[in-house]
Amino acid sequence: MIPSTVRRVSHAKRPSEQVRAERIRVGVTLTNGATREQLDGFCRALAVATGLEVTGLGLWYYHRLLAAMEVGDIDIAWLPPILAAQASSDGRGAPLLIPVRGGVSSYSTALFVRHESPFRELRDLTGARAAWVDRQSVSGYLLIRAHLRALGVDLERTFVDNHFAGTHEAVVDAVISGRADVGSTFLYLDETQGDPSGFDGPRSARAGWGLSKVRVLAHAGPIPSDVLAASGRISGEAAARVRDALLRRQHGALREAATALFGTDTFLAPIPAHLRSLSALLPRLDEHAQPRSSFWPK
Repeated sequence: MIPSTVRRVSHAKRPSEQVRAERIRVGVTLTNGATREQLDGFCRALAVATGLEVTGLGLWYYHRLLAAMEVGDIDIAWLPPILAAQASSDGRGAPLLIPVRGGVSSYSTALFVRHESPFRELRDLTGARAAWVDRQSVSGYLLIRAHLRALGVDLERTFVDNHFAGTHEAVVDAVISGRADVGSTFLYLDETQGDPSGFDGPRSARAGWGLSKVRVLAHAGPIPSDVLAASGRISGEAAARVRDALLRRQHGALREAATALFGTDTFLAPIPAHLRSLSALLPRLDEHAQPRSSFWPK
C-alpha cells in the first residue's frame, strides 16, 4: 500500500496519461561507494522498467537530501534510518521500500559488558567507563543512548568516562580487554527463536562482538539499514510503478543496477514496524545528532 503522503491524483488527465508524462528524480549520497555512473545506470534501468522519465541527483552531504525532497528537487531518496524516520514523522516523505542485504532488512543496537563483568543490570552502571563508535554512529552511540533516556537512565551519572573508539571492532576490543566497562554495537536478532530474550540478553544471529562472550544489558530496534523514501510530491501511481518494478525483480538490468548502487539483494514493502521503534526515539536523540548515511550499521 502506498502511504497517503505520496498520493496525488490529477483530474485533468487519466492516471495512465499522467504517469507516462511524469518525470521523477532519484537522490542519493555519493559518499559510501556509490558513483555517478551507478546512479545514472540505475535511472536508465528504472526508466525502462517503469515507463517513467527518470533522472538522478547525487549529493555529497546526506542531510541535504531532505531539503531537496522538501523543495521538490528529489522524488525518491535513499535515506539513512534516522533521516527516514524524521521524514516520515514530519510528512516530508514516506517509506517506499526497505533494502534487504544478506537476508536481513534491519538490525538492533545493544549495550553490552564482558560476560564476567560485575555490572549485571543497567542500575549497576553508575560510574561506568563507556566505549562508543563515534558521535554519528546509529548503532554504536545515538540509538542506544536515546533508548536509555527513554528508560529513565541518567547518562551523565551512568557514564563518567566516554571513549570514542572509531569502529565497532575497537569498541568490542576495549570492553573485552577491560579498558572500558561497557560498549555499544550492532546486533542482528535471531528471529527464528520466538522470544529473543534470555538470561544473558537477546539471542543473536550475528553481532559486533562476534564469538566473544558478553552480557547484553539493553537493546533497541529494529532499525532499517536504510530506506528508499518517496516525496509527497510524487503521484501515487508513479510511486507504485517504482515500488512494483523493484519488488518484482522482473527486469534483469534493473536488478543489476539496484545491486550496484544500493548493495542490496532485494527489497521489502515497508510496514509500520520498520520505523516504529526509531520514530519513538527521535525526541530523545542527542542534541545536534547528525547520523551518517550507510549501507550497514555504523
